[in-house]
Amino acid sequence: MKNNIKFREISRLGKYFRLSNNPPLFTYGKKEFLIDENKKKYIDFACGSGTTILGHNIKYLNTNIKQKINKGIVHLGPHFISPSHIEYFKELKSFFKNKFKIYNTATNGSEATEVALKLAFHHTKKKKVIYFEGSYHGRTGYSLLSSDMKGINKKYFHNRDFIKCKFNNIKEFKSKFNYHKKDLAAVIIEPIQATSGFNFSNKKFLHFISSCLKRNSTLLIFDETWTGFGKTGKDFAYLYYKILPDILILGKSIGGGLPLGLIAFNNNINHNHPGAQSSTFQGNIISINTSYFFLKYLRKIKYLKKVKKISNFFKKRKKLMLSYKFVTNFSGIGSMWGIEINNNYLNKIDFTNEIRKKLLTKGLITWECGRNGNIIGLVPPLCVTKKTLLKSIAIIQETFDGIKKKLPGSFNNYF
Repeated sequence: MKNNIKFREISRLGKYFRLSNNPPLFTYGKKEFLIDENKKKYIDFACGSGTTILGHNIKYLNTNIKQKINKGIVHLGPHFISPSHIEYFKELKSFFKNKFKIYNTATNGSEATEVALKLAFHHTKKKKVIYFEGSYHGRTGYSLLSSDMKGINKKYFHNRDFIKCKFNNIKEFKSKFNYHKKDLAAVIIEPIQATSGFNFSNKKFLHFISSCLKRNSTLLIFDETWTGFGKTGKDFAYLYYKILPDILILGKSIGGGLPLGLIAFNNNINHNHPGAQSSTFQGNIISINTSYFFLKYLRKIKYLKKVKKISNFFKKRKKLMLSYKFVTNFSGIGSMWGIEINNNYLNKIDFTNEIRKKLLTKGLITWECGRNGNIIGLVPPLCVTKKTLLKSIAIIQETFDGIKKKLPGSFNNYF
């Protein structure tokens, strides 16, 4: 695909042009909507890959952050902190209800994964890691090595010390754990996988892993970069599963829309390893302040009640979604839902993203997920109204009905 002259300077390493060679240019946001340069309004059900869960242009955040920016400090580097950092860590401790007491900031979820794994290596003096099929922990070195969803980087990121295990398979985990446990630093897992399509850990499976590690020095790492802050209907997925991990990874929404990652753990883990992981922008003061007000705002709006309403809305649409033959499944929890598309139904390459492209032209922004990019992710912000939820379903239904009408012979004429 050739670059549109308008975007000549933008590389094709990212996903800016995944759905269109001429994507919309957004200039303004308000609550659950993004508005482009032509003043076209879009419903944002991607939330910046699950990040802007409060919505856009939230007055509470804007007012408080402007006051902090006006103090004149926008960056301190990795060697210094401010009173805002101390206040923030106290707020985190309160939000966690004292379950985690020690924090290390990062720039994003990928970097937080690097921190978590390095902490495990230094603490245990071991070097092996077990990860799982369908996992995604980021796009940097260790985070990619511990990810099954490597994408086009698959052939470049392999290491015999990173051992892949089948998801929800107790027998295989037990075998690999027993074989490697003498040199196993950590087991890293997403309690609910997001990038591969909202796949739930079986509770028995997750509790089995936890019980194995309690008898060993291996650390249990939960990656809740995606599931953190209410997407499951609980504050965190570890509460859903009633398992407290040794290390918790957070990212995406924790920054309130700004770049921030973090790991949380307790004093039983030796973290006296200065320089093990330091980066220029970790714990950036503006991101820290934004996250602080993000946490305050979640409490203020009693956000889990809003998540429950979103969840109930989508649950009631399952029968409708499954009425379309090219829809394999419709599932999710809380505020994260996915429409699984049978990519082979019409033998059309990239069928799911063709549908997402059509939804985009009709004003609905969705999120790409699924092991084969075959799931349309619906991740509305907390501020979404019932009217907008109904509008989103109407757009999906209109699009799906259009496909249905063109079956079986003239599908290509629709797109």
